[in-house]
Amino acid sequence: DDFIGGIDGLTYTVGPSANLVRVVTHNSFVTTPIPNVIATIPGSLPPEEDQPVLLGNHRDAWVFGAADPNSGTAVLLEVARGLGALLKTGWRPQRTIKLLSWSGEEYGLLGSTGWGELNADALARAIVYINVDTAVSGDLLTVAATPSLSSVWESVMADLVGSGSMPVV
Repeated sequence: DDFIGGIDGLTYTVGPSANLVRVVTHNSFVTTPIPNVIATIPGSLPPEEDQPVLLGNHRDAWVFGAADPNSGTAVLLEVARGLGALLKTGWRPQRTIKLLSWSGEEYGLLGSTGWGELNADALARAIVYINVDTAVSGDLLTVAATPSLSSVWESVMADLVGSGSMPVV
């Protein structure tokens, strides 16, 4: 009785109701591959000292996916393009960089979980995993990270505000 809907002129009701709805679905229950796409740029450190940098995002979406996951996919592809341009100049990173494009995320984190289980050693050695799922959505910058990265974000924000490219709200 307390519920008020957000559309003017529409009467909202909450069941029970005498009306019946018949739903028919046509699902195919099949086993199918869920391929991840992984790019690796080897670092210059010896393998025993290397702590890889992991950058990942999933590709599948429940709905249209403009923000989740396609804004992250766009970021991942642009990072790949930029790193590719650097590699063509002879640049090589100190740490190995892995670009990880997951499949099957919406079905239960299948691609990333499967990769993590098969690559537990690389995951345990990684210095950071940066998830760019929903990299852009709306007009406000919101950052969520482990507390150990707070000084990095504070430095980036100070640079942006100091350059005048970002207004202070």
